[in-house]
Amino acid sequence: MFNLLSSTVIETMPVFDNPYTLNFIGKFIQWLLESLPNMGLGIIVFTIVLKLITLPLDIYSRVSMKKNNIKMERMRPQLEKLQRQYANNKEMYNMKIQALYKKEGYSALSSCLPTLVTLFVFIIVINQFSNYSNYANLQLIQGMADSYNNAVETYDEVNSTDVVVKIGNEYYINQSSVYSDEQLTAAGVSKTQDENGHAVYITEDINKFAAYVKSLNDNGYEGVKVGTDIVSDGENYVFSRENFSEEATDEYVNSVITNKVFDDGCSAIIETVKQSAREAAAQSYRENVPSFLWVKNIWVEDLFWKHPVKNSFSEYRFTVREGCKAVDAGINMEDSSYAELTKNLTAEKEMPNGYLILVILSIGVMILSTIITNKTQKAQMELQTADGTAAQTSKMMMWMMPVMFGIFAFIYTASFSIYMVISSVVSMVSTILINAIVEKQFAKKLEAESRDKRFRKNK
Repeated sequence: MFNLLSSTVIETMPVFDNPYTLNFIGKFIQWLLESLPNMGLGIIVFTIVLKLITLPLDIYSRVSMKKNNIKMERMRPQLEKLQRQYANNKEMYNMKIQALYKKEGYSALSSCLPTLVTLFVFIIVINQFSNYSNYANLQLIQGMADSYNNAVETYDEVNSTDVVVKIGNEYYINQSSVYSDEQLTAAGVSKTQDENGHAVYITEDINKFAAYVKSLNDNGYEGVKVGTDIVSDGENYVFSRENFSEEATDEYVNSVITNKVFDDGCSAIIETVKQSAREAAAQSYRENVPSFLWVKNIWVEDLFWKHPVKNSFSEYRFTVREGCKAVDAGINMEDSSYAELTKNLTAEKEMPNGYLILVILSIGVMILSTIITNKTQKAQMELQTADGTAAQTSKMMMWMMPVMFGIFAFIYTASFSIYMVISSVVSMVSTILINAIVEKQFAKKLEAESRDKRFRKNK
């Protein structure tokens, strides 16, 4: 005799307590991204909104930068003279140019301070943006787990069957529904209950049961092999004693073989229920994964060797902040559970998530933006030091910043890369417009000063 129920449990997916809390900035990001039909579009809108918030400071900084450059151009003859005069005395050169700066109203801090404030705002907001990325990734997985569990729980309702039984928090196959009493009787099997009320089965007629096993599949029933466990004996089929000890009783042999057959039969039903649950999880993923243009999942890097669905749960690297340090969030899912949850997402585990396009765009846009910014500060870079080292530093930074942005695009998700590209484009366009307006205003001012000088001279 044996208890079959214990072998038919259907494991369900864990339910996580999401450790990511969103402050008012994070909730605004969540509202904005989830309100629009596409999260990639939401990131673009978020980036533009953030740039609009910091635009007054940005304008002030860039106007000051451009004005300083124009003032520096006006001082160029004097500064070049000082460079030649104090080429070997940097300390004296600095003293002289500071006096000249004061006389001409030049202040480097006027453009630096607003930039620092803008940078501070950027760090605060991007921290919450990163926090929301983790939050959204975990929500996506939890949604799949909920769909999987719900499919198991409602299997009978959807398929008009009565095979799934819930006991406590676990789900089992109802053997009475899988095998009817008529089937059991025909197979020479009787059914009783143990002290816990669980179904217990025993084979009474070995030859009758062997014939039933043979009828299930002429090539051998999975788990019980015809020709190995069951052999031909004239017109009948009997159990082979080679796989059992000589001391084994018929009752023991019968119970072992019966266990194999029923366990395998229930396993087939479990596989059917699981397949329904796997498809529900896959459907949940496909309906909720945020794609954008060529990127399959914006919460994964835009790289062709990365995949929309990771191959193991540990690859997601869920972390929380403890001060300035990122530590493990303590969220875990067994590899076997994650493999089961993503069983029907094999294609998503193999296809490229992106094609390095955002990485290339990040580097290219930043190079162009740096060139435009350096052009705005050309005079300052050339004349700020006696030996021109500031210009050399500027050239080095022109390559360092794009490389750094490229590294960010490799490390962080495609969503962050989208943000960096759009932010750089907006900054570049605003710089071009501001420079054009400031140059036009200064040209008018210089023309007015020139007319005023001619008027006083003629007078």
